[in-house]
Amino acid sequence: MSRKDGKIGLINRIGFGSGNLVGSGALALASAWLMIFLTQYCGLEQSQATFVTSFALLVDVIVNPLAGFISDAFNSTKLGRKFGRRRFFILLAAPLLFLLNVLLWRVQSGAFAYYVFIYVCYNIVYTFVMVPYNSLPAEMTSDFEERTYLGGLKAIFGKVANFLVNALPGLFWVIFGEQSEMAFVAMGITFGIIMGGAMLFVYLTTWERPVDDTTTEKVQGVGEGMKKLFVDMSSTFKLRTFRHLLGMYLFGFGAEWLYNATFVYFVQFVLFLPKTQASFWQSLSPIMQLISTIIVMGVVAKKGFKKPYIMAESVVICTVLCYVATGFFGGFSPDNPASFGIIAFVTGVVCVFGLGTGAVYYIPWQAYIFIADADEIVTGRRREGTYAAAMTLCGKLMNATVVAILGIALAAAGLVKGQGTQPASVTTAILAVEFFGVVGLTILGAISAKVMKLDKQTDLTLIAEAKRVLKDGGRMEDVDPEVKKTCEQITGMQYELCFGHNTWGYHTPEELAKIKAEMPARKQLNFGKKN
Repeated sequence: MSRKDGKIGLINRIGFGSGNLVGSGALALASAWLMIFLTQYCGLEQSQATFVTSFALLVDVIVNPLAGFISDAFNSTKLGRKFGRRRFFILLAAPLLFLLNVLLWRVQSGAFAYYVFIYVCYNIVYTFVMVPYNSLPAEMTSDFEERTYLGGLKAIFGKVANFLVNALPGLFWVIFGEQSEMAFVAMGITFGIIMGGAMLFVYLTTWERPVDDTTTEKVQGVGEGMKKLFVDMSSTFKLRTFRHLLGMYLFGFGAEWLYNATFVYFVQFVLFLPKTQASFWQSLSPIMQLISTIIVMGVVAKKGFKKPYIMAESVVICTVLCYVATGFFGGFSPDNPASFGIIAFVTGVVCVFGLGTGAVYYIPWQAYIFIADADEIVTGRRREGTYAAAMTLCGKLMNATVVAILGIALAAAGLVKGQGTQPASVTTAILAVEFFGVVGLTILGAISAKVMKLDKQTDLTLIAEAKRVLKDGGRMEDVDPEVKKTCEQITGMQYELCFGHNTWGYHTPEELAKIKAEMPARKQLNFGKKN
């Protein structure tokens, strides 16, 4: 499972990156097409379709912490030691993702309970594969540049996934017709093969840290295990940099998810164009995102995360305002002289939007790779799985929230299921969601990036300090003052309480009592003081 020389080749980068065909593909597929599929083809009410998507995601409140806990502790089992605490679940997901994609996109008219059950299962499998998958870069290497390449390939495959999500449905509609359910059947089979194959490729080309005490979590009994699960998960939100990262991720991605969920409605009921036009435009965006990601990889390596992210969010705001402005020119009609100009204008905006969102998608998950380095300073443990679970959980909750917002807004505006013509109130609701929802979330994401302190240099400082204290047996008292300052800025924890001398995360009752007794005295210490 481990690679002794630690060398990561091109095939390993591609193999790891291909896993994002599931990571980005599954969420993009659901956010772009599931609501329309359920209401326009399966006969569900708007409120029922909203429940299907929201309830399945809310189940992750339990599933995400469980996935992180099991993954972090799986080296304690024979299966974990043989297949890997992360890679075992990746291998298991390959056949399951194929089966569930086929079942999800199969038309069952009015089968509300069926789609609730299948989508819950779909999300459970997604969570149990993506939590371990997102932990792999930190398992495979500690090198900043190699992690950057791994994150970059992951982002590139995310754009490929987004392109496929938007291009293939349009192709299948051309083949089978816009009203044919066979287009969705073909889509389910195709994405099942793509996602299952990607997980198998990841398993064959990646590895993990060797099994040792730092990668083996143990608890006494089921009760303590459940306690550890929730204590460890809740402790992640205490880390200052992780809170900043969550702001970038949730608000930035939330804006994109809300935009994607709204876009097909925008094309149909604001511009009065067919879904094939929406598919064409949405397939353009990932191409531009791919170009943007390749450029941003180099910029992030030199400039850090903050400035490129804020610049990208500014581009997103400007382009969304352009979308909203088109609503005031009227939709496409042969009698409207501005119609063809609107199509050309929207095509240009789609391309610029893609350039901006490439960085928005890439940077938060690239920054995430280094979060466990900050946590190691505080806890003295490697908890990649727990942080992946926390981030994935929050992402699912945000996804559920934005889908629910759109569903509620459209239902309140009087959307009529299965109809190509909608009341004027629906057009107004779509434009309001884009203006207040997408733009508002984007602004909050930019503010979160403004306060982010983690970058290449500070991460190298954290890694070196963790090595000095944990690996080389150095004394905390001998910390360099500048290193101490960096550790405190990044973690939000007083340095004297770092490396496990605090109550963050799970401890046995005996350990917790000892730590609490020592903390008052440690708070009075002043390590690294210059003579």
